[in-house]
Amino acid sequence: MNALPRILGMGLLVVLAALVALLAMPAWRGLHASAPSQRTVTVDAATPPPSPGATARLAALPPRLALALALVAFALAVTLIFSLAFRRGRSADSAPPYATARSEIKTLAMLAETSVAQGAELTRERDVRRRAEEDAQLKQQLLTQSVDEKIRIGRDLHDGIIQSLYAIGLTLESVRALVKSDPDEADRRLEQTRAGLNETIRDVRAYITGLAPENLRRGGFSHALGALLLDLQAGRDARFDIKIDDEAAAMLSAEQSLQALQIAREAVSNALRHGGASVVTLRVHKSDQEVCLLIQDNGAGFDSAARRDGGHGLANMQARAEQLGATLRVTSRPGEGARVLATLPILDSTPM
Repeated sequence: MNALPRILGMGLLVVLAALVALLAMPAWRGLHASAPSQRTVTVDAATPPPSPGATARLAALPPRLALALALVAFALAVTLIFSLAFRRGRSADSAPPYATARSEIKTLAMLAETSVAQGAELTRERDVRRRAEEDAQLKQQLLTQSVDEKIRIGRDLHDGIIQSLYAIGLTLESVRALVKSDPDEADRRLEQTRAGLNETIRDVRAYITGLAPENLRRGGFSHALGALLLDLQAGRDARFDIKIDDEAAAMLSAEQSLQALQIAREAVSNALRHGGASVVTLRVHKSDQEVCLLIQDNGAGFDSAARRDGGHGLANMQARAEQLGATLRVTSRPGEGARVLATLPILDSTPM
């Protein structure tokens, strides 16, 4: 608290007390003058009596002093009033800024809480949206994988199982003509048919378990290709001209070897079934950064520019090549046989 109002108040109190005492002095004197004196006053002849002028001045002193004290009291009162008024005004002037500051701080706190709540809500919505998008992407990937798997199974059934069964059927047809004329050859081909059926059963089991065909796992690409050609020949008089660079075949990965074997299966089957070829040439050799697989026949051929309805062989071969990042070129003309060339890149992965 400011000390000035206290000092002014105490000063005013003192002045008022003095003024009251001064104003009460004449009455007090008159009271004592009217009372009978009980004492004997001895007048010294040497002491001169007070003069009339001095007595008049003493009598006039209390009113003047009272007036001066009254003026001082008035001045102190006015000063005290202005001091208190100035203090209240300053307090009143200083109160609103603090109140405004408190209001602004409260508003900022509310805005901060609102921003935090909105940020948390946005984060939650973003997380929910992200999880929903991830779930949708996962479902789409699973759907795509399912479709791709169905397509792959369809190609494998067409190029593998169906071709093997077709070759077995051709063998059985040839046995019918040999039953009477050459029973021993008929028995040999029946045994070959039985072995082919067992091999097909093993291939079906391998496809179910997602493994490579049995021949490819057991003896490598050359052995698997030889077993394949033997199955596809099915007692026909076709001749195979085979030259395989084992070093080039070893540079193929397991997936490349499997797909190349399926491409060869489809090409040879088409040459024997549709082209009626008597000579089928197979080559596997290596270039700078590629391994080339060539299947060529002397069959009836076909118009490679015309679209063939109802067949999946060429489309399956093309799909297998694209899956490996390879290129496939099929050229043929009616009466001039067919030529299938698959070029497979050499990968950095460990070869078979």
